[in-house]
Amino acid sequence: MVAFDTIMGIFWLVCGIIVLIPAYMIAFGGRPDLHVHYDDSVDPAYVSRRAGTTALLMGISMIVYALYQLVVGYQPLALGALLVSLLVLSTLTKRFAKGWGWNGDRDSTLE
Repeated sequence: MVAFDTIMGIFWLVCGIIVLIPAYMIAFGGRPDLHVHYDDSVDPAYVSRRAGTTALLMGISMIVYALYQLVVGYQPLALGALLVSLLVLSTLTKRFAKGWGWNGDRDSTLE
């Protein structure tokens, strides 16, 4: 019989990989249109840079937690920290995709 820690670790690992694929395409492939909350009036480079990087952090945090659970085992505090971080990062990536923090009057390049 397979241990609960192994099953849940593999689950979080698969979820992290699933999140990393479109996050990579948004951040490095210049495809902000893949984000479900993308607003067309926002600069695509801004969304790729901010929302893509935030989504990459979400996927990486899931993979790190999965490896932690596979090695150490289930820890309620670690799971709680993962869920809170995913909630915060999810909110940030939605806001960045909608143009939060973007000033349309300025040039969108880094100064």
